[in-house]
Amino acid sequence: MARLMALDVGEARIGVAISDSSGILASPYTTLRVSRDEAQTWLAIQRLMRETDTEGLVIGLPISLDGQIHGQGERVQAFAERLKQHITIPVTFWDERLSTVEAERLLAQQDQDIQGKPFRRGTRRRSSTGQRRKHQEIDAMAAAVILQEYLDHSGMSS
Repeated sequence: MARLMALDVGEARIGVAISDSSGILASPYTTLRVSRDEAQTWLAIQRLMRETDTEGLVIGLPISLDGQIHGQGERVQAFAERLKQHITIPVTFWDERLSTVEAERLLAQQDQDIQGKPFRRGTRRRSSTGQRRKHQEIDAMAAAVILQEYLDHSGMSS
């Protein structure tokens, strides 16, 4: 199985996840800042693809709960079309509904497991640096959720 990369494309950040070479497990990898100079974004994605020997790309597509593609989904599709001009690997869209919610839940569970305490919203204050790091963790974890769902679905159909 080829190593896959997933992107959770947002307006400010792009969460990135990578699969293991067996195509069973997805893991958060990093978060890219979206540059005003799109060429910088393409170069960063190409660098990550080379770094991880990526052979396929899964892009989370925001589909509304009624199954329609609206504003953000259209922006992601346009982003992917522009990206395709700079890469040679296959691109697949995957429904990313509720991936950020699931990522937040997983990170809260992870915090609880590490601290041995239940997660309670608002119980600790974060610095702006801590807040930024948390957003980056959520974006990368959301990409991992998207990729894991894709891998699970692909594995079932094989």
